[in-house]
Amino acid sequence: MPVPRDIALIFLCLQALVAGLMPLALLAGLAYGVYRLRGLVELGLRKAFVYAEMARDAVERASKAVAEPFIRVNATMRMITTILRKLVPSRR
Repeated sequence: MPVPRDIALIFLCLQALVAGLMPLALLAGLAYGVYRLRGLVELGLRKAFVYAEMARDAVERASKAVAEPFIRVNATMRMITTILRKLVPSRR
């Protein structure tokens, strides 16, 4: 009776082999797809990088336009305070 037992063992091993090869085949297909689409992705990433730089420049200009008046007022107040402290002696 060892023959049916050996056949059953072969079928069990075959099932494990197929179950192990399926993720490997999926991973190979994914790698091949990435390899084929790399050129398109590079072009898209270049465009996205250009748009991101344009957005960053616009944000920098807007933030500078908003913050500059506050910085100027603060610097003027500090300058006036420093001049008055040097002109008027302190009472210590």
